[in-house]
This record gives sequence, structure tokens and C-alpha cells, in this order.
Amino acid sequence: MDSPSRDEVVKGAFQHRDALLSTAFALLRDWVKAEDVVQDAFIVVMNKWADFRPGTSLFLWVRQIVHFKALEAARARKMSPVEEDLLMRVAASMERGLDEEIADRQRLRRQALQRCMAHLDPKSAGLLSGFYTESLCCESLAQLQRRSVNAVRLALSRLRKQLQECVRRKMPALEARG
Repeated sequence: MDSPSRDEVVKGAFQHRDALLSTAFALLRDWVKAEDVVQDAFIVVMNKWADFRPGTSLFLWVRQIVHFKALEAARARKMSPVEEDLLMRVAASMERGLDEEIADRQRLRRQALQRCMAHLDPKSAGLLSGFYTESLCCESLAQLQRRSVNAVRLALSRLRKQLQECVRRKMPALEARG
């Protein structure tokens, strides 16, 4: 089996970004720190790509790097022994529960969600972006959009249901394409 190039290894690792981010978040319970850990792991992948063994799982290799980077980040926060024990238990659970099939399904789900979001009107997309990307509370969004807080909550609820249904409809087509 031919050894993959650096670009192939790096590109393959980036395809699993969402699953890796979920792994880091499960360990750290902080999206910003999880994002930092995944970025640090990608730097390791770019520098150590030649260490990847063809015929083994690229996802599992990169996930292990994320796991160790998350542990480093947790230790840097000077976790208590109880927190560190809990972290190790979560990590063990993740090892058993998250495999390549789940990572691929997450990637397809993200693609479906992106396609569904592309069909949203700008006001709805802005509302979702404000809530999820900018972490604005409903009160802040209500002021920005000159709506009541309840109207914002209702709009977010409807948008989530609309996107869930859209993703549910698109997934079979994406899975069929592989």
C-alpha cells in the first residue's frame, strides 16, 4: 500500500473536524478550549503526518492526538484529581462509542445542515448565527431584531424544527452518495 502524501493525510484529518471537536468538547466541556485543542491537533498532524501508518484508521490516529491534547489542556487548567478521574472516564467512554462510521455520519449531517441553512432567509440565518455563533442571549437578540424575547424564542424553536426536518430529509440522499 502506498504511503499517503502530506496533503492527503491533512485533508483526511480535516474531514473529521466535527467529530474531533465533539471529542474535545466532551472532555473539556468548553467549546473555545475544544476548538483550540483541535487546532493544536491539526498542527501536530501537519508536522507528524509521516508517522501515520497506511492501512490503519486516520480518524482514530487523529482522535488519539486530540485526546492527548485535551488531556494537556485539562492539566494546564490544574484540574483536581476528581475532575481528572472524571475526564479519564469520559475519554474511555468516547473511545468505545465514537468510531469512523459515526464520524462519517456526523460529516454527512453537517453537509445536510449547511445545505438546509443555505435556503434560510437572511433574517432567520442572522438569528441563528447570533444565538449559536455569537452566543447572544435571547434578550440581546430581541433588542437587535426589535422583537419580543418570546418571539425570538419561538422563532428559534421553529427554525430548529425546520432545520431538523430538512436534515432528516436530506440525509438519505447524502448517505446514498457516500
